[in-house]
Amino acid sequence: MSGPVVGGYIARVGILVLLRHGQASVGTSNYDRLSDNGRRQARLAGARLAAADLRFDRVIAGALTRQRDTATEVMTELRLDERDLQLDDRLDEYDHLGMMDRQNSAVSFETATSASSGRALQSALDEAIARWIAGEGGHYRENHADFLGRVIASVRELAALPGSTLAVTSGGVIAAVCAQLTGMPSDGWPALAKVTVNASITKLIVGRSGVNLLTFNDHAHLEHDRALVTYR
Repeated sequence: MSGPVVGGYIARVGILVLLRHGQASVGTSNYDRLSDNGRRQARLAGARLAAADLRFDRVIAGALTRQRDTATEVMTELRLDERDLQLDDRLDEYDHLGMMDRQNSAVSFETATSASSGRALQSALDEAIARWIAGEGGHYRENHADFLGRVIASVRELAALPGSTLAVTSGGVIAAVCAQLTGMPSDGWPALAKVTVNASITKLIVGRSGVNLLTFNDHAHLEHDRALVTYR
């Protein structure tokens, strides 16, 4: 053996856990804020991780408010000092709000307050993402290739760190990484993003064969209450 046993696996280089942020405040004027449900999800995810045979050497989050606040809730459960939280804006989500502004949709993240408007929002977002990936609609703040590049670069660096790392990020980031690791086409990640649950856990391990996907979208810690299983 060339490393310590962590959770039943030999940590030769590192273990990287990607945690999606808790539910944001869709249907309000400030989407980038955890809902009360989102904070509960984050605490349950933290309790789940605290009960695992896994000690985190570092916690890193994207710079978005919903990512940072999820991280601090989790760190409380892990009995870690939130002042040790590190930020990396390469873990930020793609600019979904900017894309939706270009879509001229009748529904937005601010106005989606019902199940039917939520479905309409998802349909409009799917179309907006497809146009972005195809390079349609003029100039974007960040093009698709640049999004994939900074996400993959960030996760590659985090996975190479020794020990165990917890990174709090967003559904699109996690989906893009998992699509790349499983050999999906570069435009295939939105299908994964649509089913990525808030505060779900995705685990990557690094060994002699490189970075490998071990689990994706694990949300068993939320399944005792259907209201906790959310996607937005």
